[in-house]
Amino acid sequence: MYEKIYSAWEKEQKEESLQKLEANFYIEAKKFLEEIKLDKNESDLLASKLVKREYDMLYLILNDLINIRLGKILGKIRAKKELNTEKLTQEEKVVYEHLKNAFSQLFNGKSLSPEIRVIEEKDETFIPIRFLKQIPAIVGSDMKIYGPFQVEDIATLPRENAKALVLKNAAKLLFFQQI
Repeated sequence: MYEKIYSAWEKEQKEESLQKLEANFYIEAKKFLEEIKLDKNESDLLASKLVKREYDMLYLILNDLINIRLGKILGKIRAKKELNTEKLTQEEKVVYEHLKNAFSQLFNGKSLSPEIRVIEEKDETFIPIRFLKQIPAIVGSDMKIYGPFQVEDIATLPRENAKALVLKNAAKLLFFQQI
């Protein structure tokens, strides 16, 4: 397995395009690392040091392999190019789909936060929020003065003001239900 991991890492470094990995590559690599970790407890000091060194090197190689592959995946997403998912592991396919959806929403001007999406989609012009930070009095989008507010205060504010406070992590949407 060591040769398999090293070979995958070497190919990924040399090639610009994403190289094919087996769907369960990371699962097998993790099992192999766990086996090596068990061998680290040898009573022979020299053997124990060698096994620890092998474990550390393999761990660094795997980390670098993951970083290289994620960089290539992210590059494809940013370039808005499709990726051949047959080259991805099970874990990478999940990450790819999540990142692709997140960037798609971002590029289309949609908010990534479900909480902000709820605010944007509500028909009400006033939104109930709970304050997470102390906030001085503010002039609302309706030109009325609101506040000052203390931590844990609850208020109903104009949609634009509520959205701004939630985006700044100064408040949380009250009665938030994920859609």
